[in-house]
Amino acid sequence: MINLCAVITAYNRADFVGTCIRSIYADVDDTLQIRVVVMDNGSSDDTADVAKAAGAEVLRTEDNRHIVEVINRGFKAAYEDQSCEYIVVMNEDTEYTPGSLRRLVDACVANPDSVLTAMQLNYRDPEKLDGNALNHVQATRALVEDAVMGRPLKDVYDVPAIIGACMMATRKAWEAIGEFDPLFWFYGVDDDICTRARWLGYRTLLVPGSQLLHAHGKLNVELREPDTASVFRKWRLELQAAFLFLLKYPNHGLLYCALRASWRAFKGSLTCLMKGWPRGAVHTWVVWGSCMLQLGKIAATRRKHYDPAKKLQQD
Repeated sequence: MINLCAVITAYNRADFVGTCIRSIYADVDDTLQIRVVVMDNGSSDDTADVAKAAGAEVLRTEDNRHIVEVINRGFKAAYEDQSCEYIVVMNEDTEYTPGSLRRLVDACVANPDSVLTAMQLNYRDPEKLDGNALNHVQATRALVEDAVMGRPLKDVYDVPAIIGACMMATRKAWEAIGEFDPLFWFYGVDDDICTRARWLGYRTLLVPGSQLLHAHGKLNVELREPDTASVFRKWRLELQAAFLFLLKYPNHGLLYCALRASWRAFKGSLTCLMKGWPRGAVHTWVVWGSCMLQLGKIAATRRKHYDPAKKLQQD
């Protein structure tokens, strides 16, 4: 019997969370036992009730918290179950196609020293890849060649990174890799996990036979262009993630990484000025400064996450 815990983060997604949970439970059989834990991040709608009605356990925060903090609480809930052997972290706006979760589990069983993900498709147009997933697929030469040449696809492909909407690993692997880094607000935290996993000796794998529909946005409204404030906030968070990623890069010392981040800030601010966007130049240095103020914390996190003693011992 394989015991899997699915940890789902959810915020005001009563429209979709039930669909996500039912797609997970659809693969339960005599050899696969699944526990679903929904981390309701202070929803003001019926997300918690819908999740419970679909058969999930719900752990609720009273207010909307830092999403990385909520994910890490989900890991702790999974670890409390001593029978839990495998853990998958998911977004609430995803849905497995029939049999896909089982194929992902089977791939994880066959590749225990890995972090794995499903092939993510566009929920509104399932014949197409999810936009974010397309970038990763294009960077995986072997997969692209096999697909273009009409060759049978392999069970797994090594990919440079995994999208955080679906990440599976054994309990042992997750415990070794460690929690998601709360230095990241949202963007970049999955890239950080993948970099850490690979440095420790784990592979990051795509399972093309496992397919996951990723909705993004609400289902009952048309997708609209975000307003200026939302675009600006997203830009700042992505810039912060880029600086943090440079500062945490494990193959260089922190001083060298700080110089690289500073050079990135200089080039970025210069580009903003050349485009006639002085506000962007100012905020580039503001975001850079906020990251520099955390150098002490970053140094401690680097020591914790990139401890050579934690490296996977190769046979």
